[in-house]
Amino acid sequence: MNKRFLFTLIGLIAISITGCASASASPTPTADFILTAVYQQVFIPLTQTAEAASPTPAATFTPPPSETPTAEPTSSEPLKRPVVTAFAGCWTGPGSNYTLISNINPKRYVEIIGMGNTPGWYVIRNPYFHNPCWIEAIYLRLDPRLDTSKYPVMTPGP
Repeated sequence: MNKRFLFTLIGLIAISITGCASASASPTPTADFILTAVYQQVFIPLTQTAEAASPTPAATFTPPPSETPTAEPTSSEPLKRPVVTAFAGCWTGPGSNYTLISNINPKRYVEIIGMGNTPGWYVIRNPYFHNPCWIEAIYLRLDPRLDTSKYPVMTPGP
């Protein structure tokens, strides 16, 4: 028990005893004052509620920027067709050791039909004669989303 409550209770009992003894002699107005003071000291604190604690602000964690590159969103736009970027020869194999079939003008769209077995060469369908021919990769602009691994690796004929 609370010591303050205990002392107040003892004081109340003592006042009650002295109040009864003196009540027969003459009534005094101090009894109401004393009982009111006791009531305020004992019963009012018991009926009060504790104040709610204020919430502690929560710390927010912000992760450091990631060093891992994120994948580019997939575009629903169709792939751009391969285009010749400069005047280029189209050969029966990779380079001038083979027969020149035709020259292809810049800004001409072409169809890739395979990858050359020599690095840096593509096999395309000749836009003029519609037969396969070899063109050097430096003369083509490809869509970066184009997956060239799906094309067969081709070897030139004799």
